[in-house]
Amino acid sequence: MTLTLAPSAPHAPLAPFAPFVEHPFPQQAAGAPGEAELDYRRCQWCHSASAATCLLCPVCGSADLSPARACGQGTVQRLLRPTRRGPHLGRPYLIVLDEGFTVQASVLGGLPGAVPIGARVHLVTSEEDGRVLTFRLASRP
Repeated sequence: MTLTLAPSAPHAPLAPFAPFVEHPFPQQAAGAPGEAELDYRRCQWCHSASAATCLLCPVCGSADLSPARACGQGTVQRLLRPTRRGPHLGRPYLIVLDEGFTVQASVLGGLPGAVPIGARVHLVTSEEDGRVLTFRLASRP
């Protein structure tokens, strides 16, 4: 048995490769001087938010994620067991950002391990491309 291939139609030339964009996130002005912002991705299908390092949506599995920038404000959800060693000080907390996703970070402005659950915080620094985050307790109104 021999296999024969049908002649194919002539192919159109391929478009030139677009160069890698260094910062694909939109440039937005900060709300106040000295406020840090955090990059994340939002799914175009289910509109859930995920970390900037995710390649697929954790909710629906879509690869159609658009870059966005978080304002850096959120609420303390829980205190975690300290697992980091080295120069990073502070007890790790889970912070739920106003945009809808959760990050692990340290919180300044309270006693270590005594920041109340539900306290409002804002992002102060984001080091190592967003892997080490530091929040500060927001002042009460």
